[in-house]
Amino acid sequence: MRLTTKARYGLRALCHVAHRGYASAQVIAEHQAIPSRYLEEIIGELRRAGFVVGKRGPRGGYRLAKPPEEIVISDVLRALGSGPSNAAGEPQDEITALVERSVDDRLQAAVGDLKLDDLLGEARERHRRSAANYVI
Repeated sequence: MRLTTKARYGLRALCHVAHRGYASAQVIAEHQAIPSRYLEEIIGELRRAGFVVGKRGPRGGYRLAKPPEEIVISDVLRALGSGPSNAAGEPQDEITALVERSVDDRLQAAVGDLKLDDLLGEARERHRRSAANYVI
Protein backbone atom coordinates (compact mmCIF):
# COMPACT_ATOMS: atom_id res chain seq x y z
CA MET A 1 0.00 0.00 0.00
CA ARG A 2 1.32 3.38 -0.95
CA LEU A 3 -0.06 6.47 0.77
CA THR A 4 0.25 9.22 -1.81
CA THR A 5 0.64 12.89 -1.05
CA LYS A 6 -2.91 13.37 -2.34
CA ALA A 7 -4.20 10.77 0.14
CA ARG A 8 -2.27 12.31 3.06
CA TYR A 9 -3.55 15.79 2.21
CA GLY A 10 -7.09 14.45 1.72
CA LEU A 11 -7.09 12.74 5.11
CA ARG A 12 -5.73 15.87 6.77
CA ALA A 13 -8.43 17.97 5.12
CA LEU A 14 -11.17 15.54 6.20
CA CYS A 15 -9.87 15.51 9.77
CA HIS A 16 -9.75 19.31 9.80
CA VAL A 17 -13.34 19.57 8.57
CA ALA A 18 -14.49 16.88 11.00
CA HIS A 19 -12.80 18.65 13.91
CA ARG A 20 -14.09 22.13 12.99
CA GLY A 21 -17.48 21.07 11.65
CA TYR A 22 -17.21 23.48 8.73
CA ALA A 23 -14.24 25.14 6.99
CA SER A 24 -13.37 26.97 3.80
CA ALA A 25 -10.74 25.58 1.47
CA GLN A 26 -8.57 28.61 2.18
CA VAL A 27 -8.64 28.00 5.94
CA ILE A 28 -7.93 24.29 5.50
CA ALA A 29 -5.01 25.04 3.16
CA GLU A 30 -3.52 27.57 5.60
CA HIS A 31 -3.93 25.47 8.76
CA GLN A 32 -2.82 22.20 7.15
CA ALA A 33 -0.02 23.67 4.99
CA ILE A 34 -1.51 22.26 1.78
CA PRO A 35 -1.10 24.14 -1.52
CA SER A 36 -4.53 25.71 -2.13
CA ARG A 37 -4.81 24.75 -5.82
CA TYR A 38 -3.97 21.14 -5.02
CA LEU A 39 -6.41 21.15 -2.11
CA GLU A 40 -9.21 22.35 -4.40
CA GLU A 41 -8.56 19.37 -6.68
CA ILE A 42 -8.53 16.97 -3.71
CA ILE A 43 -11.70 18.41 -2.20
CA GLY A 44 -13.38 18.09 -5.59
CA GLU A 45 -12.58 14.38 -5.58
CA LEU A 46 -13.78 14.03 -1.97
CA ARG A 47 -16.99 15.84 -2.89
CA ARG A 48 -17.62 13.63 -5.93
CA ALA A 49 -17.01 10.55 -3.77
CA GLY A 50 -19.60 11.76 -1.26
CA PHE A 51 -17.35 12.55 1.71
CA VAL A 52 -17.87 16.33 1.84
CA VAL A 53 -20.50 18.79 0.72
CA GLY A 54 -19.73 22.37 -0.18
CA LYS A 55 -21.44 25.72 -0.01
CA ARG A 56 -20.46 28.40 -2.52
CA GLY A 57 -20.10 32.08 -1.92
CA PRO A 58 -18.12 34.45 0.27
CA ARG A 59 -19.09 32.52 3.39
CA GLY A 60 -18.77 29.17 1.66
CA GLY A 61 -16.89 26.13 2.79
CA TYR A 62 -17.08 22.41 3.33
CA ARG A 63 -18.55 20.03 5.87
CA LEU A 64 -18.66 16.26 6.10
CA ALA A 65 -21.44 14.63 4.08
CA LYS A 66 -21.90 11.99 6.79
CA PRO A 67 -20.76 11.47 10.38
CA PRO A 68 -17.05 10.67 10.90
CA GLU A 69 -17.92 7.25 12.33
CA GLU A 70 -19.43 6.33 8.93
CA ILE A 71 -16.42 7.39 6.84
CA VAL A 72 -14.14 4.41 6.22
CA ILE A 73 -10.50 5.35 5.63
CA SER A 74 -9.96 2.63 3.01
CA ASP A 75 -12.85 4.15 1.00
CA VAL A 76 -11.22 7.59 1.21
CA LEU A 77 -7.89 6.16 0.07
CA ARG A 78 -9.55 4.37 -2.82
CA ALA A 79 -11.36 7.58 -3.88
CA LEU A 80 -8.08 9.46 -3.87
CA GLY A 81 -6.26 6.78 -5.86
CA SER A 82 -4.12 5.41 -3.05
CA GLY A 83 -3.96 1.97 -1.53
CA PRO A 84 -3.22 -1.60 -2.55
CA SER A 85 -2.49 -2.30 -6.20
CA ASN A 86 -1.87 1.37 -6.92
CA ALA A 87 1.89 1.16 -6.49
CA ALA A 88 3.94 2.72 -9.23
CA GLY A 89 5.15 0.14 -11.74
CA GLU A 90 5.24 -3.62 -11.67
CA PRO A 91 7.77 -5.47 -9.53
CA GLN A 92 10.94 -6.66 -11.24
CA ASP A 93 10.75 -10.23 -9.94
CA GLU A 94 8.39 -12.78 -8.39
CA ILE A 95 9.84 -12.46 -4.86
CA THR A 96 9.25 -8.70 -4.88
CA ALA A 97 5.71 -9.27 -6.14
CA LEU A 98 5.03 -11.77 -3.33
CA VAL A 99 6.37 -9.39 -0.67
CA GLU A 100 4.38 -6.44 -2.03
CA ARG A 101 1.16 -8.50 -2.19
CA SER A 102 1.68 -9.75 1.36
CA VAL A 103 2.28 -6.22 2.66
CA ASP A 104 -0.74 -4.91 0.72
CA ASP A 105 -2.97 -7.62 2.19
CA ARG A 106 -1.84 -6.92 5.75
CA LEU A 107 -2.18 -3.16 5.39
CA GLN A 108 -5.61 -3.49 3.81
CA ALA A 109 -6.71 -5.70 6.72
CA ALA A 110 -5.44 -3.09 9.19
CA VAL A 111 -6.96 -0.11 7.40
CA GLY A 112 -10.15 -1.90 6.37
CA ASP A 113 -12.11 -1.14 9.55
CA LEU A 114 -10.48 2.18 10.40
CA LYS A 115 -12.94 5.08 10.45
CA LEU A 116 -12.35 8.84 10.37
CA ASP A 117 -13.71 9.03 13.91
CA ASP A 118 -10.95 6.61 15.04
CA LEU A 119 -8.28 8.90 13.59
CA LEU A 120 -9.81 11.94 15.29
CA GLY A 121 -9.96 10.13 18.63
CA GLU A 122 -6.33 9.06 18.42
CA ALA A 123 -5.22 12.56 17.40
CA ARG A 124 -7.09 14.08 20.35
CA GLU A 125 -5.55 11.53 22.73
CA ARG A 126 -2.03 12.20 21.45
CA HIS A 127 -2.58 15.94 21.75
CA ARG A 128 -3.91 15.49 25.30
CA ARG A 129 -0.90 13.36 26.28
CA SER A 130 1.61 15.78 24.79
CA ALA A 131 -0.07 18.75 26.50
CA ALA A 132 -0.02 16.88 29.83
CA ASN A 133 3.76 16.32 29.48
CA TYR A 134 4.54 19.99 28.96
CA VAL A 135 6.78 21.27 31.75
CA ILE A 136 8.09 24.78 32.28
